[in-house]
Amino acid sequence: MTARNWRRHASHLVIGLTIVLLAGWLSGEPVLVLAVASFCYLAWTVANVYRLYQWLRSEEGQIPESLGMWADIFDRIHELQKSNRQQQEKYQSVIQEFLSMTDAFPDATLVIDQNDHLTWFNDAAHTLLGLQVSEDLGQPVTNLLRDPDFADWIAVGEQVQTSFEMASPADGTIRLDVSIITYREKQRLLVLRDVTEINNLEKIRRDFVANVSHELRTPLTVLLGYLESIADQCPNDVTPVISKMQDQARQMQGLLSDLLELSRLQSAEHVTEDQSIDVPATLMQLKEQSEELSQDRHSFKFSIEPALFLLGNAIDLESAFRNLINNAIKYTADGGEIAVRWESTEEGPTFSVQDTGIGIPTRDIPRLTERFYRVGSDRSRDSGGTGLGLSIVKHVLNAHDARLVIDSELGSGSTFTCVFPDERASRP
Repeated sequence: MTARNWRRHASHLVIGLTIVLLAGWLSGEPVLVLAVASFCYLAWTVANVYRLYQWLRSEEGQIPESLGMWADIFDRIHELQKSNRQQQEKYQSVIQEFLSMTDAFPDATLVIDQNDHLTWFNDAAHTLLGLQVSEDLGQPVTNLLRDPDFADWIAVGEQVQTSFEMASPADGTIRLDVSIITYREKQRLLVLRDVTEINNLEKIRRDFVANVSHELRTPLTVLLGYLESIADQCPNDVTPVISKMQDQARQMQGLLSDLLELSRLQSAEHVTEDQSIDVPATLMQLKEQSEELSQDRHSFKFSIEPALFLLGNAIDLESAFRNLINNAIKYTADGGEIAVRWESTEEGPTFSVQDTGIGIPTRDIPRLTERFYRVGSDRSRDSGGTGLGLSIVKHVLNAHDARLVIDSELGSGSTFTCVFPDERASRP
């Protein structure tokens, strides 16, 4: 109600009160007239209050008719009701649009509160997870997705921004990739994506690579054997051709070996068994192999902390360390220096290989661990590289909760550092 209306109603009240007082004075009974007028005004006010109460209770009733101040009050409440109804319709439309949009998602979407209790889910969650609104809302999400690894993962979901893969509780043949998003204080969104087809295609690819590699390995071995047999018996003008054939066959044999190693690491059946590994002894063996591979063309410096062991898989870690050292040998010119370190740092046990080789362009560093990615195909071919060594290193480090740090500058050498978590350090 505006100030102007209030002034108008106040003036009407003053005029009415003046008339009542004047009528009382003229009649000689001012008290009686004032009492009767007050009673009438009070009765009129109570009647309007009752009509307002009945109107608000009915919600759908017509706006009451009245006079003066009460007419303005009824009109103002009616305007507020109308505005509120329009806002509700707008919000309801937005909610319906949101629900329709989320129900159209192919991914199961769940909302959980600070106690990990389920508060909402979309239609895809009903299909993929078998959830029921009447039974499952309000239940702990770990009771609905019964996977011990999932319970451990969601407990640290805010600290570890990684996805998690599990089988669907409604159908064990369906594989789900689970990611978690904090979208409001103490509220989290779980998104579960069906990756069954992707996993099947990946398995087919791994099986294909493994089978083809196995099938090609035997013919290559036979071919190399025959080439070595005839190398010393062929005419001098044919010797360069035989040598070239041997080099190409050995390079293909190395490629097949790397493919088989990578396929083994990526296999679902491959499980890392944690053992206390004598890393210093392993590195001393790799030192001998490196010096033999280098044939005195490089200067080696091994700095090894003798009492630092590591929990992990010995075969996998030896493969990763060997790949990094061999890469340094391949891409370091004759007379270059290669430094290998195994030490305990503030970040955890650290293995590093530093060389004075040709270096790597900064733009290529993020893609180095991709399968078959090569900085330069010519230099990789000349050095016998397969493009799989760093991919193998990445898979080994992932299995050991470690990370690979690459620091390189073109023409100034490279440093590859493997940083392991402190909890994997062990003492003999």
